[in-house]
Amino acid sequence: MNARSRIFSLFAVVCFAALPLLASTKFVQRWVLTGVPIPQFHKMLVAAVMENYIVRQEFEDTMKTQLAKYGVEGVQSYLVLPPKNEMMEGELRQRIRESTLDSVLVVRPKAVRTESEEVVTGGVYVPPPGYYSFWPYWNTVMGTFVPTSSYTKENVIVRVECNLYDTKSEKLVWNGESDTVYSKDFEKLGKNYAKSLIDQLKRDKVLRKKWPQPPSD
Repeated sequence: MNARSRIFSLFAVVCFAALPLLASTKFVQRWVLTGVPIPQFHKMLVAAVMENYIVRQEFEDTMKTQLAKYGVEGVQSYLVLPPKNEMMEGELRQRIRESTLDSVLVVRPKAVRTESEEVVTGGVYVPPPGYYSFWPYWNTVMGTFVPTSSYTKENVIVRVECNLYDTKSEKLVWNGESDTVYSKDFEKLGKNYAKSLIDQLKRDKVLRKKWPQPPSD
């Protein structure tokens, strides 16, 4: 499969992962194109590959709003593609060729795991004896917290993959993977993930702030 086919076959998915994007996001790895300047994109198709329509819509709508701050017009895939992207690759490729899109962002859940977390619900803070006078404190770095109650919580962690492509060269420009803690507040999750993704793209200098336009005469 050549590079062109690999890029657009991402959309020819019959069945999506059933897991939503989630809040409390941390990007665990990223890759940014080097050796050539990163293109200044102007019109980006944002495609969240998932079954949960609420999260997909909230994510793509928030991406559109956030991208506008960087002079990029975001196009929500749910407005231009079928609900499950059940479109032949050739048809999709032709649509993109005939459009003014210069970039495509694909976001999809990749894996899931469960982690245990101890949550402390109460405790007593006791300053060490040396804290009560200045000089003994000078040589001490922290006090003591004695937990009195706690419980163990199981967190579902979802690994989410993001790929950004330049439609002209059909090359990968940026790749990132994030870990996110599962939650059922789908509207909030979609919005929060979009903002986390935008922040990461900004830190990696893939997105650059739009310069203000000079006033017209």
